[in-house]
Amino acid sequence: MALWPDVSGNDVNGLGETEIRPPSPIYWQTPELTPFGPLMQFFVDHAPQDELLYRTQIQTDEIRRRKVGPKSEKKQTKKPTEWSELIKEVGINAGAVAVGITRLKTEWIIDSFEIPYDNVVTIGVAMDFENLKTAPEVQSAAEVIKQYGRAHLVTLAIASWIREQGWNAVSYGGSNNVPILLIPPALESGLGELGKHGSLINRESGSVLRLGGLVTDMPLEFDVPDHFGLDDFCLNCKACQTACPPQAIYPTKQMVRGKEKWYVDFDKCLPYFNERTGCGICLAVCPWSRPGVPQNLVKKLAKKYL
Repeated sequence: MALWPDVSGNDVNGLGETEIRPPSPIYWQTPELTPFGPLMQFFVDHAPQDELLYRTQIQTDEIRRRKVGPKSEKKQTKKPTEWSELIKEVGINAGAVAVGITRLKTEWIIDSFEIPYDNVVTIGVAMDFENLKTAPEVQSAAEVIKQYGRAHLVTLAIASWIREQGWNAVSYGGSNNVPILLIPPALESGLGELGKHGSLINRESGSVLRLGGLVTDMPLEFDVPDHFGLDDFCLNCKACQTACPPQAIYPTKQMVRGKEKWYVDFDKCLPYFNERTGCGICLAVCPWSRPGVPQNLVKKLAKKYL
């Protein structure tokens, strides 16, 4: 806590602000961009000397260094609906369990960055629940790192395929210096709804998704949000709220940069998260994380609202 800056992370995130604005860098960005840079370095320096964690991190770092494939000089033409279908096919074949497409909004772009293209593709890869439920132990942290590596592979595959068709694409993956928020476009493009724990909940995979993203100028058909009654479920469910050691999960939605949404108290969450090289308890205890459960819950919610 001696490294904590003279600013609240909740203020940086815009908690309580009623005007829509782009987000500011706060974590997992170049340390110089955020007042929490020293705490990010603490996180890295105090990681457990664990073989699994070390090996997984090395593999994921190697994936992050990979580049997208060359761009064809001949631009192929298809209908936006056809391009979107093909992109989703490429993403699923590369390891994604969900792929969504939407128009990028300026309030999703972190204010230290510029984005070259307006269409954003968001993908989700699924974590292994048996590894996730060990949170906050090393096995869970290694699983998170591993799946972010897979998310990078998927966005690289899609972006490289787009460039082979003669269009532009930039792959961001899902961790470290991603210049856009990934949850908002994932919500907008139908990958799920926002849970009380601040993470996406997908109707098929539940809370175990890790996200990745890319942007392109390829003309695409946009998806629509997917609403299946999660707000009421989360309002009445207290699993993550009760299990959170630092009590960082709000029981009701909060106003954040002009949007009312579920929000996790950054100032309470980060110290616990940092000292344990990650957490994820909220996801591990979420009913939607258990294999086979999301589909049954969606059916129950559908009956309730029909």
